[in-house]
Amino acid sequence: MVKHVHLHLSADDKAAVAQAIETAETKTSGEIFVVVSGRTADYRWIMLFYGALVAILVPLVLMAFGLNPLAIGSAFTHWQAGGWNIGLGATPADESATGMIFLLALQAVLFTLVSALDLRPGFAAKLTPAWLKRQQVHRAARDQFLGHGLNQTAGKTGVLIFVSLAEHQAEIIADTGIYTKVSRDVWRDVIGKLVTAARDQALARGLIAAIEDSATILAEHFPRQDEDVDELPNKVIII
Repeated sequence: MVKHVHLHLSADDKAAVAQAIETAETKTSGEIFVVVSGRTADYRWIMLFYGALVAILVPLVLMAFGLNPLAIGSAFTHWQAGGWNIGLGATPADESATGMIFLLALQAVLFTLVSALDLRPGFAAKLTPAWLKRQQVHRAARDQFLGHGLNQTAGKTGVLIFVSLAEHQAEIIADTGIYTKVSRDVWRDVIGKLVTAARDQALARGLIAAIEDSATILAEHFPRQDEDVDELPNKVIII
């Protein structure tokens, strides 16, 4: 369940989110965990892909429109001067080789120019397909879920609220104990409120609302028990 978000968290925001987690967990045996990532992945490699693609396609397109490597080679080995046709005595094989060298040089230049665009901050990320960003965010959220031990809670009741600021996306992952009792549509509604608040420049408010909604959902199926212990830190993790 991935959606788009905006903004960042201040020190006061972090404190408010931490307090919201602590309050929420007084109602449920579930564990709510929040991670905010500055950037999920480095997308500069995408410009290498685009550079290679342009370097391959442009010569093919030129040849499709009549560009002949042999003609290119001839242009480099013959020229006109004072009405005379001057040649270097190149054979057709020489001209063909010269044309191919020209095309390879053109490909190298195109690859270099397109790849160099990743030097502009954020440019590569803007050209990265949305589906690929969603995939990266999901993978990062899954890694955080496992890395912080949300899959190891006593009742399998861990819930991760994950936000990636650079990608402007968020995701909620619930452990197996919850997933079998709460539908995806319910979590989609929760994350929808988070996204709406973030778009209104209120990420902290959206996180707190998501925490409170998650606590209400968890309390219905996993109410707080006297023997329950707090298994995870009640704070927002910034990575």
